[in-house]
Amino acid sequence: MDYVLGNSPREALSGVILANGNQPPPRVRRPLSPEEWPLPELSVAKQCLGSEHKGLPLPEERLLIGSVFTDIGCDRRCDFCQTPEYHIGYRAMSPERVLQWLKIQKEAGAKSVISSSDQFLGRLVQKGGRDDVLEIMKGIRELGLAVLWSNGLELKKMTLGRGINRKNADLTPDEELISALWDWDGKAGCYFAYLPAERPLFGQQNYAKLLPWQEHCEIVKAIARAGTPYLNYGVIIGFPDDSNETLSRLEEAVGGLYEDILAINPSLNFQVSPLAISPIPGTKQGLNLRQSGLLRFDDPSIFGGMWTPSVDTHHLSYEEIANWQIRLMQIGNWNFEKECKCNT
Repeated sequence: MDYVLGNSPREALSGVILANGNQPPPRVRRPLSPEEWPLPELSVAKQCLGSEHKGLPLPEERLLIGSVFTDIGCDRRCDFCQTPEYHIGYRAMSPERVLQWLKIQKEAGAKSVISSSDQFLGRLVQKGGRDDVLEIMKGIRELGLAVLWSNGLELKKMTLGRGINRKNADLTPDEELISALWDWDGKAGCYFAYLPAERPLFGQQNYAKLLPWQEHCEIVKAIARAGTPYLNYGVIIGFPDDSNETLSRLEEAVGGLYEDILAINPSLNFQVSPLAISPIPGTKQGLNLRQSGLLRFDDPSIFGGMWTPSVDTHHLSYEEIANWQIRLMQIGNWNFEKECKCNT
């Protein structure tokens, strides 16, 4: 930006191509760890507070909404994700640094805080990581904040085996950890969460981080027992082998799970979000979809939103996938995505 504005560059250009075609030599830069990210000024935090989150009915005492991103990278290598290609590993803020960010949000006037990280639990595979999570959640409650897990937490890491890939790993729910992450006492804790169910029933081979179906259900039931008021349950459809039969079985299984958790927590607000498979550039899945010949619209303005189908399957057209999205959205008792554009 300094170069474009005609200012004296604060550091040498790198990783760009100039208008005349010249390309400055690349240089190695050490990316900042989240621990080193500068804290925002209070005036900036106040300007960044929000008052709405995708139609979520937040009571007045839960507004205004702050945000925090506590980590970068991932310890997984899922074929649908670009993150492994960044070669940054997994880096997380310490509990002390997370709470510094949260205290600034609180001082700015926030009553709720959005955490957009989907790898908040990546710290569990590190020594002492479980204690760090418990400390952070304790701090959130002491600050009287409601947390909104807007991008999903990896359910497999909520087991006693912490999601570490090894033979005979213990997939029993970690009840203490789940309670810390998902409990809502009416004033603080988890008010809303997106659950990244993705495809735990079929297509599990596509996502190594997923739990088998029965173990997945036990985790979701434990979350329901913790008392969080709002759950948005995301499933991905449109895999090459998807058919009316496989999606009917998915509908039956998720419908049965919904009935089970509603029996546990009758006041739970639950909604299914059926997302369309997306050929994200730079991912193995994106490459495979392009090579399969099933990609109908290779247009980022279409597949970038995750809602609008752009891929046929071997058995269904993208129009039929869109119809299945509308059908699966009927599972639940709450319309989370009021503005969802699932039609083609």
